[in-house]
Amino acid sequence: MEIKLPEGFDNKEDAMEALVQRDLEAAESELCIIREGMERFLLDNKGYPPDEVEKEVEFAFVVGSEKCRSKADFIIKISDRRLMLVKCYIGALVSRERQAVACARVMDSYQVPFAVVTDGNNAEILDTLTGKVIGEGLEKIPSKAELEAKLEGIKFKGLAPDRAEKEKRILLAFDVIKCSINYGE
Repeated sequence: MEIKLPEGFDNKEDAMEALVQRDLEAAESELCIIREGMERFLLDNKGYPPDEVEKEVEFAFVVGSEKCRSKADFIIKISDRRLMLVKCYIGALVSRERQAVACARVMDSYQVPFAVVTDGNNAEILDTLTGKVIGEGLEKIPSKAELEAKLEGIKFKGLAPDRAEKEKRILLAFDVIKCSINYGE
């Protein structure tokens, strides 16, 4: 059976690579729109001032002897404490929960208490310590006032080194298999 290649391609490898690249570019464009909308939502609807919303927070970590990088779309920081991580995705949010929790567990010297996964239309809010979903829907994302009210009761816990290593490996696995759009690499 002969395979018909798209016009302009001499072999299937080049054609497949071009199609994958086109899909990645389209997804990245859609993801930019989701991120822009989420930033507006956090500022306008949830009451966070711009100086409490860190954008595109990239961080380094080491797994074994390999130096790695990962990224959170937004970090909400109040009183010099990172309280909530937000990761934007395209597709099923449930498939992204574990990546967001791993990211929140290892990006700082303590576990960022809350992780949010969103596609811009829906959201899941997770307790980083337990990994459990504690809210669903954009309206359930804590506002500045709600997060400030929780601040006194939050214990900023680090991870045991062996557990941190496992979380880093989980995060690396998600990042390597491109469960999130690549970061311009």
